[in-house]
Amino acid sequence: MEYKNRYGLTYHFDHNDDGNIDWKGNFRYTRFGFDEIDDKEIINFIDPSGGPFIRVGMDMSEFGFEGTVTGFVNHKDHYEIVIDKE
Repeated sequence: MEYKNRYGLTYHFDHNDDGNIDWKGNFRYTRFGFDEIDDKEIINFIDPSGGPFIRVGMDMSEFGFEGTVTGFVNHKDHYEIVIDKE
């Protein structure tokens, strides 16, 4: 699935082999929200400039996917959106 934000930047969402969603695009100007648990920073939202804002607890049907966001994994070239499919 392709998403174009209000600044014309394009983001790509694709299912991966784990059943989660790989989110690829330009994250240069991005806000992040964190929780600190057991001395680890856990991402609870990602908000690239111009959108889309995605947070833990969000229903991914807006982007054509089933499930609710339960977390994020930072891969060097993209973010993996971990979803609960139930």
